[in-house]
Amino acid sequence: MAQGSPRSDRREDLLAAAARRFVAVGIRKTTMEDIAREARAGKATLYRHFGNKDAVIDALLERESERFVRALERGRRGHDSAAGEVEGAFLAGVRFFVEHPVLTKGRDEEPGILLPRITAGGGPLVQRGLELFSGVIAAGVASGELRRVDPAAAAEVVVRLILSYFSFPPMYVRVDDPAQAAAFAEALVAGGLKALPSPGP
Repeated sequence: MAQGSPRSDRREDLLAAAARRFVAVGIRKTTMEDIAREARAGKATLYRHFGNKDAVIDALLERESERFVRALERGRRGHDSAAGEVEGAFLAGVRFFVEHPVLTKGRDEEPGILLPRITAGGGPLVQRGLELFSGVIAAGVASGELRRVDPAAAAEVVVRLILSYFSFPPMYVRVDDPAQAAAFAEALVAGGLKALPSPGP
């Protein structure tokens, strides 16, 4: 198996250290010096990779967008229908956000720093989610399994639903209850996209 370059490995070490500090003390209180110390690196090394803390935050979210799409891919795997893939990916997306230590810490304690980067203008997490759901929905529409919807618009609705469970606590549907979450995803997310059966003679 090919190994990453020393530079990319060091960058990953620095981002992992930043994530640990953000969870431990919060994004606002974390300094570049804290990140370097956590990574056992010199400040010069950190600044060679990231010009400032904003650049660290942006790079961390970009990294997490890759992990997010992998989680969505795992969620859709094993389903034999487009609706099933949408359902599985939706549930995986909700779990990713509500269980993510850095994202939930930022949401709960420093929403002004993190939430705009996730939601405003379609940050990397949103963009990667839109791409995956658009592709799945487009394939389902083309096969006739899903209703004739605009895949991009439908994908936006699904991603907005995922973000809604992250942004504020659920009221009626407990996403921490697998049975409730699955029933909601099947009935109102994936189920709402299914093509209606052809009328009989």
